[in-house]
Amino acid sequence: MTLPQDEQQSLPSPPSFPPAPWRMSGRMWMGLFPVPRLPPVPGGLSVVLPRHLLVAAIRYLDGDLRYNEFVIASAVRSGFRVGAFIHHIWVDNAISQEGGRHIWGLDKQLANFQWTDQQVRITSDQGLRVTMAAHPGRRATLPLLMPLPAFAPRRGQLTYALAPVRLHAGPTQLSLTDWPAALPTLSRTTTRIALQSPRFRVAVPAPHPVNDR
Repeated sequence: MTLPQDEQQSLPSPPSFPPAPWRMSGRMWMGLFPVPRLPPVPGGLSVVLPRHLLVAAIRYLDGDLRYNEFVIASAVRSGFRVGAFIHHIWVDNAISQEGGRHIWGLDKQLANFQWTDQQVRITSDQGLRVTMAAHPGRRATLPLLMPLPAFAPRRGQLTYALAPVRLHAGPTQLSLTDWPAALPTLSRTTTRIALQSPRFRVAVPAPHPVNDR
Protein backbone atom coordinates (compact mmCIF):
# COMPACT_ATOMS: atom_id res chain seq x y z
CA MET A 1 0.00 0.00 0.00
CA THR A 2 1.34 3.42 -0.95
CA LEU A 3 0.52 6.39 1.26
CA PRO A 4 -0.68 9.64 -0.33
CA GLN A 5 2.10 12.15 -0.92
CA ASP A 6 0.92 14.52 1.85
CA GLU A 7 0.85 11.68 4.39
CA GLN A 8 4.31 10.52 3.35
CA GLN A 9 5.66 14.01 3.97
CA SER A 10 4.06 14.14 7.44
CA LEU A 11 5.75 10.94 8.64
CA PRO A 12 8.71 11.60 10.98
CA SER A 13 12.09 10.63 9.57
CA PRO A 14 13.90 7.89 11.51
CA PRO A 15 16.81 9.05 13.66
CA SER A 16 20.24 8.72 12.09
CA PHE A 17 21.94 7.89 15.39
CA PRO A 18 22.15 4.38 16.89
CA PRO A 19 19.96 3.56 19.91
CA ALA A 20 21.46 3.39 23.38
CA PRO A 21 23.55 1.82 24.70
CA TRP A 22 26.43 3.12 22.60
CA ARG A 23 29.29 0.63 22.77
CA MET A 24 32.61 2.16 21.81
CA SER A 25 36.33 1.91 22.46
CA GLY A 26 39.26 4.27 22.16
CA ARG A 27 41.65 6.36 24.23
CA MET A 28 41.36 9.38 26.51
CA TRP A 29 43.03 11.97 28.76
CA MET A 30 41.19 13.17 31.84
CA GLY A 31 42.14 15.47 34.71
CA LEU A 32 40.90 17.71 37.53
CA PHE A 33 41.86 21.38 37.15
CA PRO A 34 41.59 23.90 40.01
CA VAL A 35 39.17 26.81 39.55
CA PRO A 36 38.22 29.76 41.77
CA ARG A 37 34.53 28.96 41.26
CA LEU A 38 32.40 26.51 39.35
CA PRO A 39 29.59 27.21 36.88
CA PRO A 40 26.11 26.72 38.38
CA VAL A 41 24.49 23.29 38.36
CA PRO A 42 20.74 22.53 38.13
CA GLY A 43 18.49 22.35 41.14
CA GLY A 44 18.52 18.92 42.75
CA LEU A 45 22.30 18.65 42.43
CA SER A 46 25.01 19.68 44.89
CA VAL A 47 28.69 20.07 44.07
CA VAL A 48 31.11 17.46 45.45
CA LEU A 49 34.42 19.14 44.51
CA PRO A 50 33.68 22.88 44.75
CA ARG A 51 37.01 24.10 43.33
CA HIS A 52 37.81 21.59 40.58
CA LEU A 53 36.65 21.04 37.01
CA LEU A 54 36.85 17.71 35.25
CA VAL A 55 38.27 18.15 31.74
CA ALA A 56 38.58 15.25 29.29
CA ALA A 57 39.64 14.69 25.69
CA ILE A 58 38.39 11.41 24.21
CA ARG A 59 38.90 9.56 20.94
CA TYR A 60 36.26 6.95 20.13
CA LEU A 61 38.10 4.86 17.55
CA ASP A 62 35.80 1.85 17.18
CA GLY A 63 32.25 0.74 17.95
CA ASP A 64 28.78 2.11 17.24
CA LEU A 65 30.23 5.54 16.37
CA ARG A 66 33.69 6.96 15.75
CA TYR A 67 34.36 10.55 16.78
CA ASN A 68 36.32 12.91 19.05
CA GLU A 69 34.96 14.57 22.17
CA PHE A 70 36.02 17.32 24.58
CA VAL A 71 34.19 17.62 27.91
CA ILE A 72 34.11 20.14 30.78
CA ALA A 73 32.20 18.90 33.83
CA SER A 74 31.72 19.17 37.60
CA ALA A 75 31.58 16.38 40.17
CA VAL A 76 28.10 16.48 41.73
CA ARG A 77 25.64 14.37 43.67
CA SER A 78 21.92 13.87 44.07
CA GLY A 79 21.19 12.04 47.29
CA PHE A 80 23.49 9.03 47.36
CA ARG A 81 24.19 9.19 43.63
CA VAL A 82 27.47 10.80 42.61
CA GLY A 83 28.45 11.65 39.04
CA ALA A 84 29.49 14.28 36.54
CA PHE A 85 27.40 17.19 35.34
CA ILE A 86 28.56 18.29 31.90
CA HIS A 87 28.73 22.07 31.43
CA HIS A 88 30.23 22.03 27.93
CA ILE A 89 30.78 19.29 25.36
CA TRP A 90 32.12 19.34 21.80
CA VAL A 91 32.26 16.59 19.18
CA ASP A 92 33.29 16.39 15.54
CA ASN A 93 30.46 14.14 14.40
CA ALA A 94 26.95 15.39 13.56
CA ILE A 95 25.39 11.98 14.30
CA SER A 96 26.93 11.99 17.78
CA GLN A 97 25.67 15.55 18.23
CA GLU A 98 22.11 14.57 17.29
CA GLY A 99 22.12 11.41 19.42
CA GLY A 100 23.65 13.19 22.40
CA ARG A 101 20.92 15.82 22.32
CA HIS A 102 17.99 13.45 21.78
CA ILE A 103 19.02 10.52 24.02
CA TRP A 104 20.90 12.20 26.90
CA GLY A 105 19.89 15.85 26.65
CA LEU A 106 23.51 16.94 26.13
CA ASP A 107 23.96 20.17 24.20
CA LYS A 108 26.82 18.90 22.05
CA GLN A 109 28.50 21.51 19.86
CA LEU A 110 30.56 20.81 16.76
CA ALA A 111 34.32 21.46 16.69
CA ASN A 112 37.47 20.41 14.88
CA PHE A 113 40.07 18.18 16.55
CA GLN A 114 43.76 17.97 15.63
CA TRP A 115 45.68 15.24 17.46
CA THR A 116 49.36 14.44 17.86
CA ASP A 117 50.85 11.84 20.21
CA GLN A 118 50.92 14.27 23.15
CA GLN A 119 48.53 17.07 22.21
CA VAL A 120 45.05 17.81 20.96
CA ARG A 121 43.84 21.17 19.64
CA ILE A 122 40.10 21.86 19.57
CA THR A 123 38.70 24.74 17.51
CA SER A 124 35.27 25.83 16.33
CA ASP A 125 33.66 28.49 14.16
CA GLN A 126 32.18 30.00 17.35
CA GLY A 127 35.62 30.99 18.67
CA LEU A 128 36.64 27.94 20.69
CA ARG A 129 40.44 27.62 20.89
CA VAL A 130 41.74 25.04 23.35
CA THR A 131 44.93 22.99 23.45
CA MET A 132 45.43 20.07 25.85
CA ALA A 133 48.86 18.48 26.19
CA ALA A 134 49.74 15.28 28.05
CA HIS A 135 53.04 14.37 29.67
CA PRO A 136 52.72 10.64 30.51
CA GLY A 137 54.43 9.22 33.55
CA ARG A 138 56.91 6.38 33.42
CA ARG A 139 54.72 3.88 35.25
CA ALA A 140 52.90 1.28 33.19
CA THR A 141 49.15 1.46 32.71
CA LEU A 142 47.00 -0.88 34.79
CA PRO A 143 43.69 -2.58 33.90
CA LEU A 144 40.71 -1.04 35.70
CA LEU A 145 36.95 -1.46 35.78
CA MET A 146 35.18 1.72 36.86
CA PRO A 147 31.73 3.30 36.64
CA LEU A 148 31.24 6.53 34.71
CA PRO A 149 28.05 8.13 36.11
CA ALA A 150 26.59 11.36 34.70
CA PHE A 151 23.60 13.65 35.24
CA ALA A 152 21.90 15.67 32.50
CA PRO A 153 18.69 17.71 32.13
CA ARG A 154 16.55 16.08 29.46
CA ARG A 155 13.20 17.55 28.41
CA GLY A 156 12.94 19.53 31.65
CA GLN A 157 13.78 16.55 33.87
CA LEU A 158 17.05 15.67 35.60
CA THR A 159 18.31 12.27 34.42
CA TYR A 160 21.09 9.88 35.38
CA ALA A 161 23.09 7.31 33.42
CA LEU A 162 25.75 4.91 34.68
CA ALA A 163 28.23 3.64 32.07
CA PRO A 164 30.69 0.85 32.91
CA VAL A 165 34.20 1.46 31.58
CA ARG A 166 37.02 -1.07 31.17
CA LEU A 167 40.35 0.62 30.66
CA HIS A 168 44.09 0.49 30.94
CA ALA A 169 45.15 3.72 32.64
CA GLY A 170 48.17 5.37 34.16
CA PRO A 171 49.12 8.73 35.68
CA THR A 172 49.93 11.72 33.55
CA GLN A 173 50.31 15.47 33.74
CA LEU A 174 47.92 17.57 31.70
CA SER A 175 48.20 21.19 30.65
CA LEU A 176 45.67 23.51 29.02
CA THR A 177 46.55 26.50 26.85
CA ASP A 178 44.60 28.79 24.52
CA TRP A 179 41.79 28.70 27.08
CA PRO A 180 39.08 31.20 25.97
CA ALA A 181 37.59 33.69 28.42
CA ALA A 182 34.10 32.35 27.70
CA LEU A 183 35.00 29.10 29.51
CA PRO A 184 35.24 28.79 33.32
CA THR A 185 38.31 30.54 34.73
CA LEU A 186 41.16 28.24 35.74
CA SER A 187 43.29 28.82 38.84
CA ARG A 188 46.09 26.84 37.24
CA THR A 189 46.51 25.49 33.73
CA THR A 190 48.38 22.31 34.70
CA THR A 191 47.43 19.35 36.87
CA ARG A 192 48.95 16.09 38.07
CA ILE A 193 45.55 14.79 39.20
CA ALA A 194 45.11 13.19 35.82
CA LEU A 195 45.19 9.91 33.96
CA GLN A 196 45.75 8.78 30.43
CA SER A 197 44.18 5.67 28.98
CA PRO A 198 45.59 4.34 25.72
CA ARG A 199 42.83 1.73 25.61
CA PHE A 200 39.29 1.70 27.01
CA ARG A 201 35.84 0.24 26.28
CA VAL A 202 32.53 1.74 27.38
CA ALA A 203 28.81 1.05 27.03
CA VAL A 204 26.75 4.22 27.54
CA PRO A 205 23.14 3.35 28.46
CA ALA A 206 20.02 5.46 28.03
CA PRO A 207 19.37 7.77 31.01
CA HIS A 208 16.50 7.51 33.44
CA PRO A 209 14.88 10.16 35.66
CA VAL A 210 16.72 10.78 38.93
CA ASN A 211 13.54 10.24 40.95
CA ASP A 212 13.13 6.71 39.53
CA ARG A 213 13.95 4.07 42.12
